[in-house]
Amino acid sequence: MKTGYHEFHMKKLARFMAVLCTALTSGTYTLTAHAELVKKSWGQGSSNTFILGLNNAVGSAVNIYTLKDTEPSVLHHVGNYKGINYDMLEVTPSETTFVKVDYVGHAEWLNDIYDWGLISEGYVRAGGINANYYSWITNPNYGQPVGGVRMAGKWTRFRGEPNLPDYGSGYVTAYWDRVGLMKLVYSGEDAMSGTTEWIGEKVDSECAVSGSYTFLVNGERKDLTGGYGWYAYHSNDYAFTCLAQKKDGTYLLISFWNGMRDEQVQDFLLEQGAYNAIRLDGGTSTSMCYEEDYVKEAPSKN
Repeated sequence: MKTGYHEFHMKKLARFMAVLCTALTSGTYTLTAHAELVKKSWGQGSSNTFILGLNNAVGSAVNIYTLKDTEPSVLHHVGNYKGINYDMLEVTPSETTFVKVDYVGHAEWLNDIYDWGLISEGYVRAGGINANYYSWITNPNYGQPVGGVRMAGKWTRFRGEPNLPDYGSGYVTAYWDRVGLMKLVYSGEDAMSGTTEWIGEKVDSECAVSGSYTFLVNGERKDLTGGYGWYAYHSNDYAFTCLAQKKDGTYLLISFWNGMRDEQVQDFLLEQGAYNAIRLDGGTSTSMCYEEDYVKEAPSKN
């Protein structure tokens, strides 16, 4: 455990020092690999704050893609809800704009997790947030997703083994295609029926990602974990991300920059018109990025 933990933080330190040296040499402070890319990440140890530019390694991403030189319907919201700052990307899917899961086989910085194939086809990654949990303190499994990750209609693998949800490591998995509503399926031990069967093979979809638990199911407040499990943090002081969708298909990709009780999160989501919503990874993994040229700024909500 100590080896993986040390490796993780040494990698972060090396990246930070390289950027710092570049900034000092050039006289300009910049962390962006692309001029238009805005990156935000939570600063652990500083309550209710985030750091512009510094991203931590994450296991996978939920990204927004749009065809280059088109006018995508993606809005960036910044606000404060009950004392908690948040950033939200509101996406209206179309023939040229969609939301998908990306995974590169190991933990990586959010701005480096995207689909090269789509880029070569003329698409732009308009924005994204960190997705599901991953193993970060053990070797050789550092970076392995905790739960299922599905891309291009196939389950992904880590060191040759499929990334599938197990009991206590991904209570709910969200499935969706470019066109259609997101569906939520419980995996491992279903708290309602007691079944332990993995039913992912029965669902045909382009994308899927496991989260820790649900906030909303079909427009109703619901958490089938009952408050138990490795990642069922129902009240904490950590930032976290959330993936939600309205009944009309609009996606909400949200980064909350500090912890909130689940009922407050549900209040916020219902006010936004969310229909289905799951909690994703949090803590120092909490991050967001977006391209200013393809994302419009919405009026600030405070």
